[in-house]
Amino acid sequence: MSSSSSSASGDSGALVRPKLIPEAQKRSVREVLQGSGLKLERRRGYVRPCELLPDGGVSVVKHLGECGDKKCGNYRLGQNSQVRPDFLKFCVDHIKSAFGAVRAARGLVYCSLGSGQLLFDWELLEHLTQKENFRLKAIHLIDTAYGGSKLRASAVRAQRIFAGWFAESGLEDTPCPVRSFLCAKDFQRWAEQRGEEVDILLDCDAVSARKVIDVAQWRSSVLRHKGLCLVLSNPAKRICIQRRTRRPVLRELAKHVFKDSTWEPSDGKRSRDRRSKRERQEANL
Repeated sequence: MSSSSSSASGDSGALVRPKLIPEAQKRSVREVLQGSGLKLERRRGYVRPCELLPDGGVSVVKHLGECGDKKCGNYRLGQNSQVRPDFLKFCVDHIKSAFGAVRAARGLVYCSLGSGQLLFDWELLEHLTQKENFRLKAIHLIDTAYGGSKLRASAVRAQRIFAGWFAESGLEDTPCPVRSFLCAKDFQRWAEQRGEEVDILLDCDAVSARKVIDVAQWRSSVLRHKGLCLVLSNPAKRICIQRRTRRPVLRELAKHVFKDSTWEPSDGKRSRDRRSKRERQEANL
């Protein structure tokens, strides 16, 4: 496969072929984002932007999506509708704190585990590039839906739209490369061979991808020094982890659980207290 082809054949590490998106279509979407915000709906099993913009024009990002499981604690259209928007702000705040203006201009290497149909990744990178003046050096997307036996044509289509949207967010006159990987280990091998290190690692409800790897070891391997791993789990829990050169290599900067419509700090003591209470209850049975 040539380096300019789409990842549809399952060639892990291939460059995603960007879909050309006219500037007028980008402007239309950005005007809505700056105003009332994009309306979302559940369509074909995923939460997606509505097909039409308020002015009746077709939304170029209508094929992006995220988990549409109504029972999920992070379901955008249910009672926990604030979880993902709050997580977006959480990510932006920690990224701004970790990477100053000089680093923003130098460009970030971004990697997303279990990225699927890329709606949240698009929201995050759109905010960083348009509102916080970050540039993107490279984007790496990891999901089984991008090729092989689990290929989803809708996921590949979302990849191409995503790559086209951020093509001009690279450094100077260089398009931002977007690469596709089928699993975490594929990306780890590719990164080790090329000396690629990740500034921002997003793990947005990537449960299936986490199950087949040693998560801590993998994060330590792919993150650069002071790089951030931003995690959203189900039931709703958000964590910011930073890689360091001294032990422990991975340090939690923040951890919160979403309970009764609010975010509460989560720490080891609280977990131990809950465990002790449960053990006492079981002993009394």
